[in-house]
Amino acid sequence: MRREQVIIPVIRSVAKRPWASRALNPLLAPYNPFDPYRLVDPYPAYRRLRNEGPVMEHQRLRGWIVSGYRECETVLRSPHSSVDRSETLQIFRPYSQLEPDVLEFFSTWLIGIDPPDHTRLRKLVSRAFTPRSVEALEPEITTIADTLLDDVERRSRASSAPVDLMATYANLLPIQVIGTLLGIPAVDWPWLKTVSDEIARFVDPINAFDAKVMNASVRELVAYFVDLVEQRRGAPSDDLTGRLLDAEEAGDRLTRSELISMVALVMGAGHETTTGLIGNALVAIDAHPAARTLLLTRPDLDDNAVEEFLRYDSPVQATQRTLTAPLEVGGVVIPAGADVSVMLGAANRDPIEFDRPDELLLDRRDPRPLSFGNGIHHCVGAALARMEGRVAITSFVRRFPGFTIDESTMQWKSTVTLRGPKVLPAYVD
Repeated sequence: MRREQVIIPVIRSVAKRPWASRALNPLLAPYNPFDPYRLVDPYPAYRRLRNEGPVMEHQRLRGWIVSGYRECETVLRSPHSSVDRSETLQIFRPYSQLEPDVLEFFSTWLIGIDPPDHTRLRKLVSRAFTPRSVEALEPEITTIADTLLDDVERRSRASSAPVDLMATYANLLPIQVIGTLLGIPAVDWPWLKTVSDEIARFVDPINAFDAKVMNASVRELVAYFVDLVEQRRGAPSDDLTGRLLDAEEAGDRLTRSELISMVALVMGAGHETTTGLIGNALVAIDAHPAARTLLLTRPDLDDNAVEEFLRYDSPVQATQRTLTAPLEVGGVVIPAGADVSVMLGAANRDPIEFDRPDELLLDRRDPRPLSFGNGIHHCVGAALARMEGRVAITSFVRRFPGFTIDESTMQWKSTVTLRGPKVLPAYVD
């Protein structure tokens, strides 16, 4: 048995106790991913990491941590950097408790497979996310945003209590966009949001999920999409599900299991990161009057503003890689077989790469965030997420220019991988 099979579950169990999670700081210094204060503001911990160097081996966590911008780029771009987590799934709980059919479902996720299968699948899927296809969605996204904002306004006028912007806006817009894109009936959107939120816990290596709940959620989602795909076979459509069904490159097609997994991944990844982008941006705007002013007076900065929001507070904070060969990163050789945590949130605030990295500057020249990854695993839906974010953020701020957030009752997601508010109470009048 590998040491980490014992160490990680023990630490995770101890960290569940509120009094103990911060007590782990000395043991896990310079970085304790279980620290509850990291959920509210992870950036002091990232500064401590960088003080140790942009590349370091964390003996207690049995892995390597890369926190510098250029160093993260090196890992993400390396052909020796694997996303295959099959060994992890087999030996670490709760992954090892998943049923075989559920493991098979995750094994065909685009974000978890290496070339040549990754190359084939990405070519097929990319055809559904062409610039023209994404651009054509903007009017519909704008309509969805305006309709949701009408409801936010009605709720605000009906009560003196703050409106939860996650429950009424940031959670809903991306799920409605991706639901429309996939051709999923509106009546099913709330259920799909609940199920995909549970499945999204799979990507967090720190906070364990309940294997029984995960097994049930995956099977429920797979059954739904099997029915959806069969409907499309009998009645072809121009939605994304239909286009994926018809996608073809060099005579190759998606297998049934690949197609189901791809539709499910688009469903989950297609809303989770965008929800975080919107929520994080609204929090940042509330705390930075100059940024609010620029959004209201400089529409020419809208696209750049989205890049800066992604850089300043990334909805994806970290991603995992396993090295298939030794790799020199920042003057340090990381050995073959090493598990590497690529800290995207830390890289986006690297002072070597960015001037005044802890400031939100919507007119920053060329922010270049790593929030959607880099190299062959750069997010295939990044352009859509950026458009959704731009429409959602600018529409909200221009509708409610004086909004304020009630930080006293705000809550953050409990995950080391994804970042965003869980509850975001605000006054919009």
